[in-house]
Amino acid sequence: MKLEPESSAVSGVQHELATLERNATHLRYFLPAIPTGLIQTPEYLRHVMAKTSASETRDVERVIGLKLERQAVLDDLDKQFEFLLTESAIRWQLCEAAVMERQIEHLVSLSRRPNVDLKVLPLSARVSEIPFNTFTLYDTTLATLEVFTGRVVVREAEDIEHYVRIFGVFAEHAYTGNAARQLLSEWAATSSASG
Repeated sequence: MKLEPESSAVSGVQHELATLERNATHLRYFLPAIPTGLIQTPEYLRHVMAKTSASETRDVERVIGLKLERQAVLDDLDKQFEFLLTESAIRWQLCEAAVMERQIEHLVSLSRRPNVDLKVLPLSARVSEIPFNTFTLYDTTLATLEVFTGRVVVREAEDIEHYVRIFGVFAEHAYTGNAARQLLSEWAATSSASG
């Protein structure tokens, strides 16, 4: 495992992630705390970036632009994306209600793409694992884990198999397709009502 530090060269991280996304064909994202930048609306992304350590750097606007550019990878129908989000990741009130509502509606829209499988894990689900951290699986050759100070890159087959198994455990209890969209629509309405 290699820990890659977060620094003022955050744009370098965005280029690395774009390369990983370009080279993989099956990408799985486990998101217990926040949606990944690939599926954030520009407004939501701006609010999130204002709350992270990256906001202390001078290149926030550049990082935002790079994150938004990376979203074009979702248009590649030769790739399969699985986004598994916990209820906390979706409903955590990081910004005002209108932005939250648009973000949730954006997730509903993305879930209709033929190459996107959006899974929603409600807090009521009984699972045998604890959602410690965000991780991404790039095919079955590499995984990255997000931590406060950077990313842990995992390349050992045994470790990757562990994360594939954990992803499966959570996915088994998640809502998908129309059931996920129904749940998301309910949460969007709740967010709108609370604003």
